[in-house]
Amino acid sequence: MLVFLLLRLTPGDPAAIMAGDAATTEQIERIRAGLGLDRPIVVQFGIWLGRVLSGDLGESFYFRIKVTTLIAQRLEPTFALAALTIFIAVLVSIPLGVMAAWRHGGWFDRALMGFSVLGFSVPVFVLAYLLIWLVSLQLGWLPVQGYARLCRQSRSR
Repeated sequence: MLVFLLLRLTPGDPAAIMAGDAATTEQIERIRAGLGLDRPIVVQFGIWLGRVLSGDLGESFYFRIKVTTLIAQRLEPTFALAALTIFIAVLVSIPLGVMAAWRHGGWFDRALMGFSVLGFSVPVFVLAYLLIWLVSLQLGWLPVQGYARLCRQSRSR
């Protein structure tokens, strides 16, 4: 309900934006009618809720394809990135935590604590740019952008 209200009650007319600057009033009204924006907000909510509950999230105004298709296209990269992140975090944090606990109060423990505080203090976007610079541009281990599947599917002929 919050998403619906944010989309409907924010200033601006989606139909006018879609029609462009050179659109006539009639063209904007046709788009508004096609989108159902000329109906009362309660009716709009009912239609929207029915579609969302049936799995129809609508069509992207920018890409002109179904939103569910866009989400499906981005699921694999998202899950791969999340899994790799968790794997690396566990692989690095457990040995470092054990070493810091083993020498509690020592120089390694204090250095690791300082590094951790620094890591939490630096904004994520700054850290991301630094890692892109290091891993992609300086070391050349990964591309700067894009996604390549980890496991290629064989195509049957």
